Amino acid sequence: MSNSQNRNLVLGMLLMIAFMFVGCSSHAPSAARFMAVKPNSISYGFGGGGVLGDDNSHREEDDGKVYNYSELRFLLEWATFFRNDNFVFGFGVGEHSLVRLTLGFANDYLGVQGWISPIVLGEKLSANWKLPAGLMLIEQYPFNPDFRVGVSQFFAYNSYSGCEEGNGSLNFSSYVKFYREWGVGAYISYSHYSLEFRYGNELASDNQRFYIEFSMMQ
Repeated sequence: MSNSQNRNLVLGMLLMIAFMFVGCSSHAPSAARFMAVKPNSISYGFGGGGVLGDDNSHREEDDGKVYNYSELRFLLEWATFFRNDNFVFGFGVGEHSLVRLTLGFANDYLGVQGWISPIVLGEKLSANWKLPAGLMLIEQYPFNPDFRVGVSQFFAYNSYSGCEEGNGSLNFSSYVKFYREWGVGAYISYSHYSLEFRYGNELASDNQRFYIEFSMMQ
């Protein structure tokens, strides 16, 4: 492994550690990172960006306790993928604070990415286990081995967390809310780098979100 690869690995791990303790939120993963994985290889990298538009931040009282709910306004993920021919398996640690598992199919022109994020729910939902998950269809056109453009369509079951007011984001009495989102996206990739835009519309709500994300994969 080269010195630059070592630096990127350390940087990605430090970023993950820094953001592991800010809350629990999940969004659809990057299409560009998924399509950047080379056949019969292991790829890793990280991405970061932001979310604009409506969110789910609010206060709620339950059993005499007041909870603050907040959907994070940034995107951050460290991801590793294993690809055998056209079969892709991966895992990542991101802004939702726990592991995202990815499974799908990819070639030079088409990808299907499914994901699920195991998270620990508080006692309020212990009898009603739910997991953030989703499915994404990706179409890509490679102009050459380095330069690629693509579009995506996705459905996601996203999460965000609440914690008891005044006790901080690490309070173990916190629990998680969920919402359904459909959306579309587009990206441009050159070599190891990509820039991606996604639009999401929350079902049964007027909430709309705009995501922009920069990624690097080795």
